[in-house]
Amino acid sequence: MRDYKIDLHIHTNVNPHAFSTLEENISAAAKKGMEVIAITNHGPALQDTPHWWHLVNIAILPEVIEGVRVIKGVEANILDENGKLDINQRVYDHMELVLAGFHVVDEYGAIDDIEKNTRAILSLIKKQKADIIVHLGNPIFPVDYKRIVEAAAENKVALEVNNTSLGTITRVGSRKNCKTMLEFAKEERCYIALGTDAHYSGHIGNFERAVQLLNEVEYPDELIINNSKETFEEFLKLRQELRSKKVDS
Repeated sequence: MRDYKIDLHIHTNVNPHAFSTLEENISAAAKKGMEVIAITNHGPALQDTPHWWHLVNIAILPEVIEGVRVIKGVEANILDENGKLDINQRVYDHMELVLAGFHVVDEYGAIDDIEKNTRAILSLIKKQKADIIVHLGNPIFPVDYKRIVEAAAENKVALEVNNTSLGTITRVGSRKNCKTMLEFAKEERCYIALGTDAHYSGHIGNFERAVQLLNEVEYPDELIINNSKETFEEFLKLRQELRSKKVDS
């Protein structure tokens, strides 16, 4: 089984439903031989998020800690069908990597409308405000995978295969949807990102379920942005060129 050394979706305990500190996450990553990790705490629409100053101040971290490249990121929440995100311009400007996805937040309203959800993702992708769209397999937010994959491929936005979503606790039922997404993505040669969505340091770098799914679909490794540090850095550079300068555009 392919051993990926880049994890692009990790939380620290400033989100109180996560259990490990920043230093614990970095130390665990170093012990596992991880090359790159992204710290991607939640945006402020969720109740358990820190003050936005915390998200901005991640910029003070060194680029490399304990031999691990530490990417400064955020997991922003989608607030409406126009692709509005819950982060302000100062947070946006400091992020090396912007993840965005659906969570149940009051401002978004009804979540079971496939057309509304699809429009929200398409708008976000076309406005180039996010680098990776996360946990799209969640069955409580139905979407049109074909249209989303086509837009993501055209706009060079990555779609995440979230290892946590493929288990039996969180976003149960995602596996079938993720497989459908990957089948379309393979046809369109869309970038795929792997994230553990680790809320505990021991889960960092554990992509077992995600890799099994990728193998089933025979997904091209060159399209998985975690496949090497060089591939990821190329993707990051591309996204920095393409990403909108304004979060409220």
